[in-house]
Amino acid sequence: MAKEQGAEHDASSGARKTQRGIQSMESGGRFLEYLADAAEPMTLADLSARSGIPTNQVFTYMVSLVRTGLVKRDPVTARFEPGPLALRLGLHALKMVPAVRHAMQPAVDLADRVGQSVLLAAWGERGPTILQSHSPAAMLHAGVHIGTVMSLVHSTTGRVFAAFKDLPNMSTLIRVDMGMQRPDGDRMSMKAFDEILADIRKRGIARGEGLPIPGINSMSAPVFDKSGAIALVITVFGVEGTFDFAWRGPLATDLLDTTKRLTAQNAA
Repeated sequence: MAKEQGAEHDASSGARKTQRGIQSMESGGRFLEYLADAAEPMTLADLSARSGIPTNQVFTYMVSLVRTGLVKRDPVTARFEPGPLALRLGLHALKMVPAVRHAMQPAVDLADRVGQSVLLAAWGERGPTILQSHSPAAMLHAGVHIGTVMSLVHSTTGRVFAAFKDLPNMSTLIRVDMGMQRPDGDRMSMKAFDEILADIRKRGIARGEGLPIPGINSMSAPVFDKSGAIALVITVFGVEGTFDFAWRGPLATDLLDTTKRLTAQNAA
């Protein structure tokens, strides 16, 4: 039988007493934490070294975690990483953030009003993560879906986070992303990207031609929480030629009205 441990408060005496828990589940939780913090999938030896538990015992934990979907194992490398259930739980946790939850219906309403596709993204463990995607006509599929992590450099969604997100390692994340998703000849300099970010901060909105993919245009704007930190980004995107790209056009105006209204609601 698994060991039980912990503490709870005794209401009658005011003392704390042992609270029943399942030690094996707590150990499994630590393995999940190791996998979440790792920069790459981990081997049994990695997990054993990190936990101080023999590899044969680590393996039994991994078998159960894989069965639940909290962990997945690469059949070729035999390395472990967070599984599909862990991803679902992480996305659900982001959706439960009040600022995100309150923005989901307004994002759908915006898509219906402007007749374009709308994405809602929050900052996740790996960067700007799509939490909602709505296309009123169900006609545009730009290769993005719930759980997609957007490029900081090569998407307007990511650029808004890069402009407003206060992270000590943001410059490093941008440099890593700088050459990824574009041919060498199209790589942008850090100086040019800094100018783009300065313009986004000035206008309060980002726009991109051929972003996130060629033939698709997009505009993105931030929603801030009550502390003034960026909470999420709403992005409107559509097919080039049918997408109003004007800085002060009806589409940009409606997007900004929506994000500013949500920011004011969060501050109330």
